[in-house]
Amino acid sequence: MIRIKTVDAQNILDVCGLTTNQDCIGAAAAGHPCCNAISIAETKYNPEMHPNAIYNNNVLIVFFMYKRRENQAETATICRFMIDDRFRHKGFEEKAFEHILRGLKIQGVKKVAVITDNTDENMKNLYLSFGFHCTGEIDKTGCCCEFEL
Repeated sequence: MIRIKTVDAQNILDVCGLTTNQDCIGAAAAGHPCCNAISIAETKYNPEMHPNAIYNNNVLIVFFMYKRRENQAETATICRFMIDDRFRHKGFEEKAFEHILRGLKIQGVKKVAVITDNTDENMKNLYLSFGFHCTGEIDKTGCCCEFEL
């Protein structure tokens, strides 16, 4: 059973321990600038950011963070989506992302944007498979794709 939980004092260390490679080296040590710890720290200075963890049968599999402005509550931007390497290519990406979209829709979100790393074709293909389309907008972190719920 998939469930979403806010990152809090009970799971923050586990979320920061998720890895993106088979060597179990965390994102910061592997040289990725957007490690989970930095993302979570960012939420302390930007209340529009919401860090979350996704569990499958009580096992942490995904960290994601989205931005939602009070004055634009119908729009959310998924800034981070990181699946632990142990669960990649096993169908969890799709299940987790489906739950994210369902949860945002329940909150009243009608438009979702994702920022995808230009070099990660697997994630870009995942977003496109859900009906997202690339806007052509590119910034330092990647390109933007949008979807209407």
